[in-house]
Amino acid sequence: MEGVPADAKPIDLGTGRLAASFGYADPALLSLTRVVDHHGVVELTGVEPFDEAQRGRPDATRRHRAMLASDLGACCWLEGPRGERCADGRPDASDPARPRWRARLRHADVEATAAACDDGRVELRWTIQGWSEREPPVIRLASRLGLPALAMITETNPPKPLVTSTTLHASGQTVQLSARAIGAAAYAQLRGGEWRLKGSEAIATLAAESAGVIRASVTLDLAALGSRGTAPADVTPVRRWPSAAATLDPIAARALAYVRGCTALEVRPGERVLLTDHRLLPLSWTRDAYYQALLLLASGRPSDAEIVGDHLRWLWRRCERPRGRWVRSHDASGRRKDLAFQADQQLYPAVELCDYWRATGRLPEDVDWTDAVAATWQMTLEEVDPQTALLTSMENAADDPAEAPFIASSQIVLWYAARRLAELAQAGALALAPDRFAAIAERTRFAFTARFEREATWPYAVDASGMTVAYHDANDLPIALAPLWGFCEPGDPHWRATLEFAWSPANAAWYPGQRGGLGSVHTPGPWTLGDVQDWLVGRVTADDGRRARALRRLHEVAFMDSMLPEAYSAEPDPDLRIRHWFAWPGAVIGALLLLDDRGELDGRLRA
Repeated sequence: MEGVPADAKPIDLGTGRLAASFGYADPALLSLTRVVDHHGVVELTGVEPFDEAQRGRPDATRRHRAMLASDLGACCWLEGPRGERCADGRPDASDPARPRWRARLRHADVEATAAACDDGRVELRWTIQGWSEREPPVIRLASRLGLPALAMITETNPPKPLVTSTTLHASGQTVQLSARAIGAAAYAQLRGGEWRLKGSEAIATLAAESAGVIRASVTLDLAALGSRGTAPADVTPVRRWPSAAATLDPIAARALAYVRGCTALEVRPGERVLLTDHRLLPLSWTRDAYYQALLLLASGRPSDAEIVGDHLRWLWRRCERPRGRWVRSHDASGRRKDLAFQADQQLYPAVELCDYWRATGRLPEDVDWTDAVAATWQMTLEEVDPQTALLTSMENAADDPAEAPFIASSQIVLWYAARRLAELAQAGALALAPDRFAAIAERTRFAFTARFEREATWPYAVDASGMTVAYHDANDLPIALAPLWGFCEPGDPHWRATLEFAWSPANAAWYPGQRGGLGSVHTPGPWTLGDVQDWLVGRVTADDGRRARALRRLHEVAFMDSMLPEAYSAEPDPDLRIRHWFAWPGAVIGALLLLDDRGELDGRLRA
């Protein structure tokens, strides 16, 4: 929107059952998200469905995403008598559980607050002071229930279009919206007026309760549609977290709040999905989920470890995994979405299990972990090329087709997973032979040396004939993590040369400029994950200046609520931020900062 600063973004609030987004300048509800058992994520939104004829066009995908982030896409808002909307909002999202706004409507002052109710619903409250107009303001509800578009920059297996229609029923202070095609219903409970239907909208006229003062609130819920057209009794108490410590880095604090409330959504009791985000791509990538789980475990709170336990049950029990095979992404119901095989997506669930055991001393209940790990590991080994002893991958970590089948970072994750599973088996947590995993780790390291250490730098990827790809991507965190994981020493010349190449014009993912940095050809520009790698290199090499500069950059390009974008412009004018919702970068730097501040980083990560 014109006049909105570059660091503006919608304000997010989540309960672990519902995830809500609100406007920036206008304190209005943009969306309400929930997981229902069959369809996965459903949403209440004011944005029109994505034009399926534009599927696969990056420009159309970005336009749709921009609309999702715009105040113009609201589904419930306060409006003046001539259609005016609140403007000049100054949001305060310092308390993730209770964001606040100060705005203007027809020369009157508006104060608004959003909050999570004890029963898991979400409330939006407005107070208007100084209203002198003869006609009162109204609250409008113009919404539809549907499935997220899941529009991607790189499309492989787009979802089948599902035509849905939303019906509204108003009775006094309650509006029910129903979409039988997806088995979902939303409920809006009003205080300060009564709803009436006008076409496809619900409108409530507000009355002043005292001279010039108008108060109103809407409490919202989203649920699976019951057999009689009403919501089942599935109320889940809101999990309360203590306020972030004053010393906690704002990026880490925001990442924790976002993961706890908006991406770690309950699927059923004892099972939670970890979404890459709750609005643009509410899907499960095991890679993104791993680093969110690492953040939760790094917090040291038992309640956060419980979330990870629920996620592990979802991963290993709920996901469709023929013969133990994860794919690029799954939807929240567990169904496979994008069917391409990415090697690291297959390995991160095992590493997450090992992290959970290291943090808690136990494994989650209700899974036969010995059988589950054995089956998954066998499937993983089937993707190892017998000639080179290297793990193959159809796609790289940017979801793009692999130029060569053996990606360096995938080999490092294979080595790391094998070492960590050997530790788990050695401790007796798995009834499997530790030597079975240790031998794979040793073989993988030997194969890596033979194929990737022929030149000064590690190639990004190789094939069996000797072809190499010279490249380094912001997505490939395992390269930067290699010394912390124990794959190599901090002084390893190949590792150092590889990272020097990464931050040089020779790398196609290096973007020069006043705030140039490491990015990805997938989305041109410096990436915040590149800045995370910069921090890691500074940490590993004891370069405190580099580490501090990387953290300053992350704070510089963060949105006003301290959430990190995916990418940003290399020049600050014009100042561009790409992707308003993305849990991964904030989660990984948050986890690293939390563990490092407590002196636990090396001990928790080293294999």
